[in-house]
Amino acid sequence: MHFEDSYLEDRFVACDSCGFDDELEVSIVSYSTIEIAEWDCPTCGYTNNYENDTLFDAADRAYEQQKEERAWSR
Repeated sequence: MHFEDSYLEDRFVACDSCGFDDELEVSIVSYSTIEIAEWDCPTCGYTNNYENDTLFDAADRAYEQQKEERAWSR
C-alpha cells in the first residue's frame, strides 16, 4: 500500500474491550481509499484499531445524488 495522507478527524468508534462508544479525535493514515488508525480507549486504556474504506462512502454519495437528480427531473 502506498501512504497518501494523514490527518486528525472526529470519528465514531467503539472499544472492543469495555464497550465504550462515542466520537473521538483519531489520527488517521490514508492508503488510497482505506483509512487506518489506532486509538486508546479513554475509559479502559485498551488500544483499538479503526479501519474505514471510503470507497463505499463515495458510492453511497453518488447513489444519493442520482436519486436527487431523478426526483428533480420529474
